[in-house]
Amino acid sequence: MIQGSTAVMEKQKPTDVLEKIAADQGNGCLKEVEGAVKYLIYFKQGKLTYATHSLDPFERLERHLRRLSNHNSNLTSAVRTQARLNFENEEIRPETKPPEYQSICWLFAEKYINKEEAEELVKNLTKEVIEYFLLLPEVGNFLMPSDDKYENLCYFNVGMIVAECQKALQEWQELTPEIWSLYQKPFCSNAAQLKEKLSVEQQNKLSKILIGFSFRQLAVLLNQDELKLAKSLYPLIVDGTLGVRDPQSPFNQLPKITNKVIKREVIKPEETKQEVIQPAEIKQDFSNLTGGGEKGIVQTRYKIACVDDSPTILKEMRRFLIGHEVEVFPITDSVKALMEIIRIKPDLILLDVGMPKVDGYQLCRMIRNHSLFKTTPIVMVTGNTGMVDRAKAKMAGCTDYMTKPFTQPELLKMVFRYLT
Repeated sequence: MIQGSTAVMEKQKPTDVLEKIAADQGNGCLKEVEGAVKYLIYFKQGKLTYATHSLDPFERLERHLRRLSNHNSNLTSAVRTQARLNFENEEIRPETKPPEYQSICWLFAEKYINKEEAEELVKNLTKEVIEYFLLLPEVGNFLMPSDDKYENLCYFNVGMIVAECQKALQEWQELTPEIWSLYQKPFCSNAAQLKEKLSVEQQNKLSKILIGFSFRQLAVLLNQDELKLAKSLYPLIVDGTLGVRDPQSPFNQLPKITNKVIKREVIKPEETKQEVIQPAEIKQDFSNLTGGGEKGIVQTRYKIACVDDSPTILKEMRRFLIGHEVEVFPITDSVKALMEIIRIKPDLILLDVGMPKVDGYQLCRMIRNHSLFKTTPIVMVTGNTGMVDRAKAKMAGCTDYMTKPFTQPELLKMVFRYLT
């Protein structure tokens, strides 16, 4: 393993490169760029300390924190949002720990999570990235120096992590070619066939969860294992009752899971027997798909108030949210907006900053001062990305912000973050 050199190295299989780093007790960051995705894998004396990739790392952290919040009441929506806002503008660089890792360190330092929970977060995020890394055909073996102020929260045996990831990939391969990405989104494609196969109650339960979320998001909302959830839905996907939409950007840039055999390592973690749902069980019981966690899914139709003086923007927001179990209430007049919001009583408010007469900051303060909306999520929608503008939005009482122009995935991410 060459460290700190600019020599061009011949690429090798990902497993071979990881094994070599471990054997050489390498220090630093392994950087690999595949298309638009940058992978960074950190090592200390041959031990794996963390792994990330450049596609929306805080989406990954948010999912894992949401799952952990089922058991840790400290991880409120406000705390999770603050952990992201503190670091999301940090640049992802090999020489420093990634911003989402810094968020975990902050949560631990502020005692929102304990040491065991911090280690579990780091391990789960690392495994999620390593699984995609192992799907790459070939990678380089150049370690870049990595020396930063953040102490490593934990260290992992490379062979053990690789073996666990390969085992998971092998099980996912059994669901290909129908399911080839955890970011695919299942939906009802044959209503008549669904009626034949399931009871009315089962149909209603299924329709409540298949509203545009990916396998990964559904697993979090239901507090279910991702693989178990996919296996539950797989028989209905195979017979055409359910369809599966391709991942939206940017997750369509991740490598596909194929049916190519993944080699298992000699070093294996202690395997535990996992419950496997047989295809027949899907018709008998949907309880695992309708609230496996203590909280489960709140089966309701959410109301979103969108305040913007541009009818074009409001029309686009409504188009983005069609079919996602939400009602969109467009408001163009900022002067009358507060009265409309009191009438609607929305679950989420999207608020443009640059409006005439009453701007977004003023309106946000007015909304927040009303007794009905002390805790309602308010997302400021702005073309301004400076720290001063964000500070003003925070002082006005906003919960989060979204930058114009925004995409449908970015808008749906806000719905996932605050309404589920």
